[in-house]
Amino acid sequence: MSEPIPRAAERARPRGAARFIAVVMLVVTAAAPLDAQEAAAGASRQTAAVDLREALETARARGPLHRLADAREQTAIGRVRESTQWANPSLEWRRENLGSALQPDIFTTAYVPFDFSGRRLALRQSAAAGTTRAHGDRLVDWRSADLDVARGWLHAARTAGQLVVLERQAEALRQIADVDAARLREGLVSDAVGLRTSLEADRARVALVRSRTEAEAAGAELARLLGLTLAEPLRVRALETPLLPEAPDSAALLVVAAAARPEIRAREALVRETERRLAAEQRGVFGEVQLQGGTKETSGVMTGQVGIAMPLPFFNRNDGARQRARGESMEARLQLEDVRRSVHGAVRVALLHYRSLRATQPDASTFGSRGRDVGDIARIAYREGHISLTELLDAERASADAMQAHLQWQVDAWLARFELERAVGARLDADSPLDLPLLSTLVPGR
Repeated sequence: MSEPIPRAAERARPRGAARFIAVVMLVVTAAAPLDAQEAAAGASRQTAAVDLREALETARARGPLHRLADAREQTAIGRVRESTQWANPSLEWRRENLGSALQPDIFTTAYVPFDFSGRRLALRQSAAAGTTRAHGDRLVDWRSADLDVARGWLHAARTAGQLVVLERQAEALRQIADVDAARLREGLVSDAVGLRTSLEADRARVALVRSRTEAEAAGAELARLLGLTLAEPLRVRALETPLLPEAPDSAALLVVAAAARPEIRAREALVRETERRLAAEQRGVFGEVQLQGGTKETSGVMTGQVGIAMPLPFFNRNDGARQRARGESMEARLQLEDVRRSVHGAVRVALLHYRSLRATQPDASTFGSRGRDVGDIARIAYREGHISLTELLDAERASADAMQAHLQWQVDAWLARFELERAVGARLDADSPLDLPLLSTLVPGR
């Protein structure tokens, strides 16, 4: 925090531009040790805080969204395998002529299903594509879960940063209110000025309570995304400006996305799966044939028996299943076309957003320091009598707005980077953004 504002009566009030310049120089020279103290205090508070990389690693290991994606994959694979298993053979033992004078007939018969039409074979061929589709859907869910965790961490970091800004502002306004209260008792300011500064200090405290609640809620939500149950609120490290390297051109990124996006791979596998299922249902007009063989003992004489059983498609020609399979195949193709268009648009939008944020990086990176300087200079100038209360309050709001704008820009820059990585099918990485050598290997001919 800045140094406490002393009573007006304890300081002389020199006039003139020379004194005002000296005050500004005092603030500039005091900024370095002040920032060093704040950095040291922040480091001591953040020893157990979670950074973005740790949040992603923890969520991938135990987060509920990632574990749900794994569970959905197992469910999908189970459903695929459920309808593609080979039918089991049957074994029958039967004794007839019980309770009569006739000798008993004893039958031992084995029934072996035979895929005469090839329906089961086509279904098993669809199972391989279905498994690939389940893996692709799981990867899609994992990428979405990564992005949700990153958003949750950034939201928690932004609310924590805003809390620090409002704490700084509330303390500054409290000091100003104390000074003006002393001035009011000495008859140096009017009742309106004293009341105004007191109201501004009260309003800052109310905003601080609201900000603290938002920070607690953001930390609790992040803990849920990480799969943690904590007795204490989860703390996150301070936001840092992300690395924003120059992105390749849109044509290269579109080629990369077409080859790497798991959504496309999953929908292509779904097309293959539904095509094989359609072939299976078309062959399903004739049901499975059962081959029969066994022994028969009649009047003490052992004989053999063979047989064949085949359902006749008089009433049920599998029309409903064939129509359903045709619709599913058509739907899968339409989904593939839609996903390709969606990926195409997502890459262009993400690239445009990324480049726009990257272009504003030099100016946005100075928001925080300039915001602090504006507030410090204004408070000292007000204490020395060089600006009015209205100018001071405007400067305080401008200072807080600038620091919060810097926080918001950092959040937007991180999200723009992650959205572009996700759009091209790369794995979110807090340390190595847009690994260009990796992307170049995914582009055919490069």
